[in-house]
Amino acid sequence: MIVIVVLVTVVAAALSILHLDTLLNSLANDALQRSDLVSQQVQSFVTDHINQHSTEYAAPSSLDQTVELWNQILSSDKDIPATLNMLSLASQEIVEINVAGSSGQVLASSNETRVGATLDKLTVFSTWRALPLYRRMLDLFGRRQDYQVTVPLGVNGQALFTVQVVTSNVLLRSALVPELEAVAIVSVGALLISLVLTAIATNWLLRPVRRIEQTIDRIVQGKFGESAGRRGLAKEFAAVESKLNLLGEQYRGARQEATAMQHNVEHLLERMESQLDVASRLTAISRITGGVAHEIKNPLNAIALHLDLLRARIENPDEDVASEIDILSKELRRLDRVVKTFLDFSRPVDVRLEEVDLAALAREVSDLMTPQARLGHVAMSFDASPDHQTIIRGDPDMLKQAILNLVTNALDAISGAQKDDGHLRIRAGRVEDEVILEIADDGPGIPAELRSKVFQLYFTTKAKGSGIGLAMTYRAVQLHNGTIDFTSEDGQGTTFRLQFPAQVGHA
Repeated sequence: MIVIVVLVTVVAAALSILHLDTLLNSLANDALQRSDLVSQQVQSFVTDHINQHSTEYAAPSSLDQTVELWNQILSSDKDIPATLNMLSLASQEIVEINVAGSSGQVLASSNETRVGATLDKLTVFSTWRALPLYRRMLDLFGRRQDYQVTVPLGVNGQALFTVQVVTSNVLLRSALVPELEAVAIVSVGALLISLVLTAIATNWLLRPVRRIEQTIDRIVQGKFGESAGRRGLAKEFAAVESKLNLLGEQYRGARQEATAMQHNVEHLLERMESQLDVASRLTAISRITGGVAHEIKNPLNAIALHLDLLRARIENPDEDVASEIDILSKELRRLDRVVKTFLDFSRPVDVRLEEVDLAALAREVSDLMTPQARLGHVAMSFDASPDHQTIIRGDPDMLKQAILNLVTNALDAISGAQKDDGHLRIRAGRVEDEVILEIADDGPGIPAELRSKVFQLYFTTKAKGSGIGLAMTYRAVQLHNGTIDFTSEDGQGTTFRLQFPAQVGHA
């Protein structure tokens, strides 16, 4: 229906434009011909009239005297304006007729108010007639404009006077509007008729398709048998019903298989993404720590050796010198620990897997950190599912260190917020085939702009932090085929969530 209606609309529009162009050309040609004819008549009349009345004056002896005589006759003779006015009524498109001298001053006119004024320079009617249709239509309906047809008047073979016939597009428009209304009525009528005929034809042609659609709907709803005798539908579509039922069963089976395959592919992609991310991070870590080992380790050893020699050479140093040497030794030992930590992080990990109760490990960490929490005025609570439901395959030492890192960070966050009634909650449980560990604090939360950097190596917001703890935790979780994420709200705290595959056979 849309295609047919659009086609009819395009055809009607094209025919209307063609008819409009023909009509406008016809009107413009008629107006131009009448204007040319009137201008020729004015030229002949003025020439004959001047020749007849020239005998009433002294014969001019020069061209200038002849021009002056013509000017006098054109300006003073009352018959000329009357004749010009009569000729302007010969065509409904003509507005006025003017006769002007060489200076451009109007000497005679069908409009007496124009006498003595300067002749207007208007668009030549034949030039406007040659413009494209859309330009002429814009001129006709967009603005009021006059056009001219001019012929010269000669004295002794020289064109010193001009006859101007002025035509208005307002008068052309008034002649064109009735024709446009007729074209619009015909076009709209054709479009309406096409709509009605198309609707009738479409309804008749698509009736069999609609019957098939209704039959399929009844098959889907299981109501096909209820209307089996109505208009012979059951007999007509019995074969369609059986094939549709078979197709539906095949479609349901294929959809279930596709859903299962999609789930498996998504799971594999997630695991591959995690493993690739871990591999890229470990590669970067290895490059950095290798450089640290060669560039820092040896100078540190040399400094420590010379510091010991300095201490041995100075006998009975005063208290200030001894204090400064102790400070240097302490800082060297701290730097040495940092370098060793870097090396440990980049060194290949030997994961010793065994059955581990994640809730028991979390409880050990909770008991270990409870005294420190009390010193910081932080209440620590622990909650776990019943026994034997949080068993996973893992390395207990590595997992314990990962949990310890998270708890330590949470206590530091609460202490940094200077809260006297902070709370830290540890909860271990199981959801279907996943063992879940949550560590939640009510600290200040992690700023939104820093959340994407939390697990990056060496990133820290603590003044004396190393930025290694959460990176090691992330690595430990990945090595156990687990996932770690967190949620955080400004001023409300942060919750870290660890998920591990549950050990098969423990429910």
